[in-house]
Amino acid sequence: MRIETHNFDGRGAKRTRVYDLPPKVLPVTVGFGAHEHTEHWPDYWAAVTDVPCPCCDGTIRWAEAGYVPGYRICDFCGRHFVAGGNAEAPTLLRVGSRRSAV
Repeated sequence: MRIETHNFDGRGAKRTRVYDLPPKVLPVTVGFGAHEHTEHWPDYWAAVTDVPCPCCDGTIRWAEAGYVPGYRICDFCGRHFVAGGNAEAPTLLRVGSRRSAV
């Protein structure tokens, strides 16, 4: 975990906890016939969804309904996150002290 500054609400940058996640790869078959082979491509959304919570023993779940794209909530502790980074270096950014009732 590290601390960065991010502006989530347009009211200025605030200190934000950033959790680095391991990248996930997706096997993809490319080519045709004798030239067919499998490559492994990074899968960003699989790396930030249905993964262990960095704060507890829960699981980070998709929660974009009613929130911004990339919003995630832990199903155990109720902490809120926004997906960040990229496919090679995915992150979860903690959204303030926001928690849902579990």
